[in-house]
Amino acid sequence: MSSRTISRLGQAGNGKKQTGGSAQGFTMIELLVAVLVMGIGVLGVAGLQLVSLQNNRESLARAEAVSLAYDMLDRIRVNPGAGVAGSNYDGVDFEDDPPASSNCVTGNCSAAQMVNFDVAAWKCSLGGHHTHTACEGLRSDELLPEATEQPGLADGDGAIDVDGDGVITVSVRWRGFNDQVQTISVVSQG
Repeated sequence: MSSRTISRLGQAGNGKKQTGGSAQGFTMIELLVAVLVMGIGVLGVAGLQLVSLQNNRESLARAEAVSLAYDMLDRIRVNPGAGVAGSNYDGVDFEDDPPASSNCVTGNCSAAQMVNFDVAAWKCSLGGHHTHTACEGLRSDELLPEATEQPGLADGDGAIDVDGDGVITVSVRWRGFNDQVQTISVVSQG
């Protein structure tokens, strides 16, 4: 072999490609495209997180509303003297103020007094009547926790309807996400 052949074999055998120019690293455009794609991905994940938090908040409010509705149903069932058909609980409407009530926890109350106590305690727990005199009285007598400890629902309010067949409908209404009014109703046979 000639020295020229060995020289060419040496160049071809070193594993390096010979090109016209040197291409190393990323270009600025490639880097900007990668940053843009990553930015869009991060914004998408942040948007999903925001929607998830909003849905969780609405779910918690709905669960609290259902719990408060069942609380009132339990109060109605425990007061047999109030009678279900034509009940004294019937006719409680949204935006009705909590009634003045006696302290039925430490004293004996009639069925009618117990109705007023139950409705007052329930309305005050819903969240829309915190500053009402009846609610402040229940809190000062330590029959309800402070409003900071039991905030209830945003503008929460409730209604009770008992039909002639003894079917009880307890409805809870509150202001939800984007100030949309949300309402749930629980229906039970008395």
